[in-house]
This record gives sequence, C-alpha cells and structure tokens, in this order.
Amino acid sequence: MDQKKLYGQWNLWEEFVGYPMMIYYWIKGEKIQKLLQRRVKKAQQKSSKIVLNEKIKDEFLIKYEKLDNFFSFHFKDIDESRNHNFEEKIQYCLDQYKKESNRLLSSSNLMKLQGNFLKGAETTLFLYFALKHKTNREISLSDIMIGDNSSKIFLAFLKDKKFIDENHNLLVDQKSSFIRIHRFLKDNHIINPDFQDTTIIEAMENEYNTNFDKGTFSRAITVKPNDFEENIYQELSKLLNIKY
Repeated sequence: MDQKKLYGQWNLWEEFVGYPMMIYYWIKGEKIQKLLQRRVKKAQQKSSKIVLNEKIKDEFLIKYEKLDNFFSFHFKDIDESRNHNFEEKIQYCLDQYKKESNRLLSSSNLMKLQGNFLKGAETTLFLYFALKHKTNREISLSDIMIGDNSSKIFLAFLKDKKFIDENHNLLVDQKSSFIRIHRFLKDNHIINPDFQDTTIIEAMENEYNTNFDKGTFSRAITVKPNDFEENIYQELSKLLNIKY
C-alpha cells in the first residue's frame, strides 16, 4: 500500500491535534473492533436497499476492482482464498491494521490510519455485499465481456472447436493457449479491459469448471502466440468484428 496515499503529507500542527484525540480513544474511545463492526452493519444495511440491475452490477464490479485503500488492499487479497469465511477475512484485515498501527509513532498518522481503515471498510464492504448478495451467483464470462451477444458467440465458437463441452467443461490440456485466447479478447476490448486478471481468472474458473492459477496465467500471457493461436485470433476477429 502506498504510504503517501495512506497518510498524505506530514504536518507538525497535526501532532498537537492528534495527541488529545489519541488519548481520548485510549481512555474512553471504543476499540477498533467495535468501530469496524458498526461499519460492517452499515454497509450491509445500505447494500440491502440496492436494486441491482445489469448496468449497476457492471458499474459496481468495476468500482470494486479499482478500490485502492488500506482495507480493500488487504480484504481483496484474502478474499481470493476460498479457505476462509467472512469473519476470518475481517479478522485478517484487523490484524493488518494492528501491525501497521503498532509501528507508527506519529499521533496524526494513527488518526489517519484509523479513519482511512474504517472509511475504506464501509466503501469496500458496501460493494462486496451488494455484489455478493444481489447476484446470488458466481461471476461468469458474460459478466466481464462487452456486448450483449459476445459471450454467446465466443462460447459457441469454443464448443465448435471442441475446446469445451456442452456444459462448458474445459476439454483441452493446453491451458496456456486457452489463456492467451482470452488475453487476445481483453487486448481487443471484447473482455472489458477495466477488469484485473484476478477477476478474469475467477470468471474463467467458474465458466469452465477448472482452475487457472495466477502463475500459469502470468506466464502464459508473456508468450507469443503460435500459428494455431494466430488462426484462432483471425477467426475470432471475423466473428466479433475485431480489427486484426
């Protein structure tokens, strides 16, 4: 996390304001756990009032991807793991907050950290709850592709080429080539370029019922396409009106 973005410019006068506030929180103030619980409940209540249509869902997905605050930095990281429940993810973020706060000597920075942590939690969890609880399904290829029929055309193409079966299960062993085909679509704005690779990986895993680890994905997109892949790109260009 960028320290300048988190704390901003240090000013001496802020220390005189920060110390009384810090003493207040030590003596009478509520613990960070309770303050965070309030933000979690507030985010849940706010998200429950959202009517999530396709347009708003796409906007929320992009906003969630672009979040860059102390809480979202750690929450999105741990959220990729399927081995932790929500409470454990929240505890992980609290642990990261405590580690950061324990190394700070500046009272003003402690106040900034707490404010950014709680504000970031509410913003992050509002989008998280809205997307998780309203869609009631995992993200798929159609969620990240631009155009109403793009995903249908592409999936039909993959079935015809025997890349996937009728249930969208992946049939080929060459995952690297398969990954590069999807990168081709992202580079040509058929897959929305605003989505990070982690989201694309998640959509591919859900769509094709298989795993694509980050390492394989990262290595695959750095390799030049072979002749077979070039032919695939040309066929897709005609189907999806890509200038290639």
